[in-house]
Amino acid sequence: MDNQWWRIRASGKVDIPEGVVLYGNRHFFASNCLSSGIPITDVAEWMGHQSLDIAFKIYRHLMPGSIGKAAQVLDMALAA
Repeated sequence: MDNQWWRIRASGKVDIPEGVVLYGNRHFFASNCLSSGIPITDVAEWMGHQSLDIAFKIYRHLMPGSIGKAAQVLDMALAA
């Protein structure tokens, strides 16, 4: 896939800004998944991370409300 990316860039048929690399698409994909509410466990698996810790360290900032949401869910479950 990397070879195809560089061939497309070299052809000049598509305007790809300087500094944009294929690897950046991984971050774009993961960021969109997480900001759309897809669980980090699924995203980490799709990204091929051997450990959930890797995905969590890289993308935790995209889930700022997750701790608060978890607390609400637990509070509701305990109140039932």
